[in-house]
Amino acid sequence: MSLNISRGLVMLATTMTLSVASAQTVKIGVIAPLTGGGAPWGLAAAEGPRILAQEINDKGGLDVGGKKHKVEIVAYDDQYKAADAVAAYNRLVNQDKIKYVIVVGSAATMALKQQVEDDKVVTLTASYTGKALDKNSKYMFRLYSPPDDYIGSFIAWMKDNVKGKRIVIVNPNDETGWDQTQVATRVFKTNGFEVLGSELFERAQKDFQPMMTKIIAMKPDVIELGGTSPATAGLIIRQARELGYDKLFSKTGGAGPKDIVASAGAKAAEGTINMLYADPANEGYKRLAAAYKKARGQDANEIIVSFYDGANVLLSAIQKAGSVDDTAKVVAAFPKALPMKSIQGDQLTLGGKSVYGVDAQVMSINYIGTIRNGEPVVLGKTK
Repeated sequence: MSLNISRGLVMLATTMTLSVASAQTVKIGVIAPLTGGGAPWGLAAAEGPRILAQEINDKGGLDVGGKKHKVEIVAYDDQYKAADAVAAYNRLVNQDKIKYVIVVGSAATMALKQQVEDDKVVTLTASYTGKALDKNSKYMFRLYSPPDDYIGSFIAWMKDNVKGKRIVIVNPNDETGWDQTQVATRVFKTNGFEVLGSELFERAQKDFQPMMTKIIAMKPDVIELGGTSPATAGLIIRQARELGYDKLFSKTGGAGPKDIVASAGAKAAEGTINMLYADPANEGYKRLAAAYKKARGQDANEIIVSFYDGANVLLSAIQKAGSVDDTAKVVAAFPKALPMKSIQGDQLTLGGKSVYGVDAQVMSINYIGTIRNGEPVVLGKTK
């Protein structure tokens, strides 16, 4: 009897193995900065969907039209360079035969904007630029709310809670930074802040002392770091503190407080006001962060929730469409996939038409936070 049970278990295990091996595959490509200053965002973009894929695969796969599909993530490093993003896209689409792509950067998104429409590749962008979507966008979707949607609420909160209204805006010299500077300048002025000036820097830059010397001479109450990558933001903060700047930093985009602290030091970063994608005390986020740390051996950037949620919306749309191969059907199914609960329990909806002329944006909830004793603390939510 014992021998028969053992044989039965062996046969069951073999059957399950064959089932998984023979399952069809849904592949999602990721184009992101997996190295360099933007790596915390890029690794989150790759690992968030990968964690979701593992959860789905552990349950037998994604059910599409009554057939189980294994979910696979294929990620390539674009080093935050548009040319490398185009090369990665061509490899994903032409060699890997992938029909679904996640793109992190604004420059990469703009470089690929028309191509994804021509190729009918469903693309989720994490770009901040308002140019990513327009009334002609059909296959491009944004996977979270950008500054245009939340920055008004964020800066209105700053107006009521921050002392001093003299501000200088600092951003990277690329599509992300240009758009972030334009939006932030307008909204800060609307809320009664005096924008003393704006500065742009190259993504690879490491020495910010000349720039910070110029900015400190303007005597700002706040230095706003916008879409600066987290590690670079920390470097700017540290160098400014070394030059004697003792007032406030804010960061209305591209959060990453732990990476800021790692680069600036807890003392220098103390009190920085920043946008957060996640509440570090939320149970859903803690589960996701733990899975990331187990996989990568380091703490996750909290933007991982947006990539996890965005991939979940995409896979739900594929299920609703009943097809893996027909991307036109998947596009048409996005309104059926939402609303949906985020991993943190917030309601995700589809929107964007009033701004971009098309409902092609996952409307997410953002948090207002600060850094206390080296840790992010939530102060409120954007509206």
